[in-house]
Amino acid sequence: MFEQVKNCGAGKFISSHNWIHPDRVIDSYELLFVTKGCVYLHQDGIDYELHANDILLLEPNIRHFGYKPSTDTEFFWLHWTSPGKILKKSLYTAPENPYRISLYFRQLIEARVTNMPGETMDYLTRLILLELFVNANQSGTNAVAEKIRAWIKANSHAPITASQIADRFGYNVDYLNRLYKISFQKNIKEAINEERIRYLKMLMLYDNMPLKEVAMKAGFSDYKYFLQFFKYHEGITPTQFYKQFSKIYINSR
Repeated sequence: MFEQVKNCGAGKFISSHNWIHPDRVIDSYELLFVTKGCVYLHQDGIDYELHANDILLLEPNIRHFGYKPSTDTEFFWLHWTSPGKILKKSLYTAPENPYRISLYFRQLIEARVTNMPGETMDYLTRLILLELFVNANQSGTNAVAEKIRAWIKANSHAPITASQIADRFGYNVDYLNRLYKISFQKNIKEAINEERIRYLKMLMLYDNMPLKEVAMKAGFSDYKYFLQFFKYHEGITPTQFYKQFSKIYINSR
């Protein structure tokens, strides 16, 4: 089914001022991958609030529009056509590996700017869709666990705990851990740490801010603890991560 996917546009949108998505209906699929700020979109009766690393699928021939202005916003966009549905209609997700998808988008834009053959654009589009297809078709999850995962992701900038989550949702910590592990094969603390690492990487990759500012924005009052936290979970220091990503990006050109 992926063989018939045809790319019909891709790019990166950047706005440092107030901006609102236009009200329109288009005849192709559109995928938005937010890298900075927040995008407010309405489609088919649902209001979506997209934060960094969130992805939303916009369906062809269905009206979509911004319902609230955004400021200091950046996102990748991708248009394609296909005779059949590749991704489920309600796709609104955070990919398991946003950095790989970011690289695919960068390569896609590079291919467009350098006038690479259309087949190259189609191939890179299929890679992005395949990545999302695998995520979207994983085993089903519990509704409460899904809400907890969404809340953890929305608060990944803060030092939250499993106890705070249990209080918010009105359940016992042990029960929620069991529930979460059944759905996502990890406990809540592991999920919190994983989302905090993703948030830290997002700040470093997309905002390119100094490490002390990264630590403060992510809720680390102790800079040394931030360095220890990152190295413990990633096996490398934040500085090494910067250098490693730079090499990956250079090799992708």
